[in-house]
Amino acid sequence: MKRNDLIGGFFFLGVGIFFAVYSRSVDIGTMEEPGPGFLPLWAGILLALLSAALLGKTFFKKFEQGEPFFPEGDSWKRVSMVVASLIAYNLLLKPLGFILVTFLFVAFLVRFIFPQTWLRTAVTAALSTVGAQFVFVTLLEIQFPKGLLGF
Repeated sequence: MKRNDLIGGFFFLGVGIFFAVYSRSVDIGTMEEPGPGFLPLWAGILLALLSAALLGKTFFKKFEQGEPFFPEGDSWKRVSMVVASLIAYNLLLKPLGFILVTFLFVAFLVRFIFPQTWLRTAVTAALSTVGAQFVFVTLLEIQFPKGLLGF
């Protein structure tokens, strides 16, 4: 586990520093009017700080044998299914629309990744879709594809 923490810590420390430095090449703006570099700057700083905390914990904590990265034998299948569903989400977003694809994506995750009942799957998918619609479309006024069905 210590080896994985070191590799992950250094990797994400590098990614965080890269984002923070690269974001300086575009306009950062201010808190009142953020520019295109504002989010990458603060995301990079936060990622670098969290990675440094992980590295500090790894270096100064006594090594203990933890559970493996994939605790269950079929965990890699679940990860592959999630990645495939994310790709499908991206490919189907424009033709089917945000609401339908988001509902199907959440329903797939709830039902097949960590199986739940059909009722819990439907309720979770519906609430997640309504919540995403409210936050992104109503509050943030983001335009998403409507799809063939018009919603």
